[in-house]
Amino acid sequence: MPRRYKAVFVSPHLDDAVFSCGGEMSRLTKEGPVLVLNIFTEYLSEIKVHAVVLGAKRYAEERAAARFLGFESQNLGELDVSFRREAYRSLGNIFRPPVKEDLGDYLIELKKLVAKRLAAIEFERLYVPLAIGWHVDHVLTFLLFERWADRQKLIYYEDAPYCLIPHATRHRLDELGCYTPADEDQGLRQKSEIGAWWESARAYSETALMKNLKPRLLRWVATPVVDFYLYRLILLHRRAAMTAPKKLALKPIVTRLDCGEFERKVAAMALYESQFREFFLDAGDCRRLYEKYALSTEPMGRALERYWETIPKV
Repeated sequence: MPRRYKAVFVSPHLDDAVFSCGGEMSRLTKEGPVLVLNIFTEYLSEIKVHAVVLGAKRYAEERAAARFLGFESQNLGELDVSFRREAYRSLGNIFRPPVKEDLGDYLIELKKLVAKRLAAIEFERLYVPLAIGWHVDHVLTFLLFERWADRQKLIYYEDAPYCLIPHATRHRLDELGCYTPADEDQGLRQKSEIGAWWESARAYSETALMKNLKPRLLRWVATPVVDFYLYRLILLHRRAAMTAPKKLALKPIVTRLDCGEFERKVAAMALYESQFREFFLDAGDCRRLYEKYALSTEPMGRALERYWETIPKV
């Protein structure tokens, strides 16, 4: 008899599911078995690429988080983006549309592999990333389920920490289709592109990724370079959104986390030590960013996760 799960979370990398959905995972494990299927988990060497640590240490971090939250973890073993194609050795290309080699036979075979894994089990819900932030591996993971037959089971999650940057979620949703945010949701309000870029750039400059740059002179030099890169990246995807067919109609599902669930999520995230310290200065910084994100979504929100489900197009 096939193994039955309360939910399956499809994660581009080791850590993405917990960073994005740790509260929901903590809650669902109390109701039944939860599976995390990690896609891009193979590394050719132990290195630090673009402020992200890649290597065997990450498997131990995943096991620790799985024990802590009580989920089962499986790895598909596909090559991480930094090792898969020569084009992705450049940081700029990791957040641009996937190269044609990834969108041809490779994606077709990957879809078959994932579909085979999922056909061997039963589950009530399937959580997949929206690909907020446009990381190539996240985009490919999203595309695996673009034509998934059972839409009623399919739930999209907001990729963290990318969704913590102002306007990042809105930019991605504008690419994908139409959506209906709640009236009080300030984070998805339309804004002038220059204004939105400026808010995104300023928020990014305050992240651990930038603050960890030493000496301070290096950070001062890097900031305008990163600002310009963000501007060009947003412009690239905004232009694509203007001509792309709108394939999805989405509505939000806001999951509010109580204090205990939120703290368990932060503690689980911190177990991914190699990644956590690159994205957050410490646990307090992590809480601050998630609480700021929650307040932009709901005026009284302290901690929440927002998911999206498809609705029939009118």
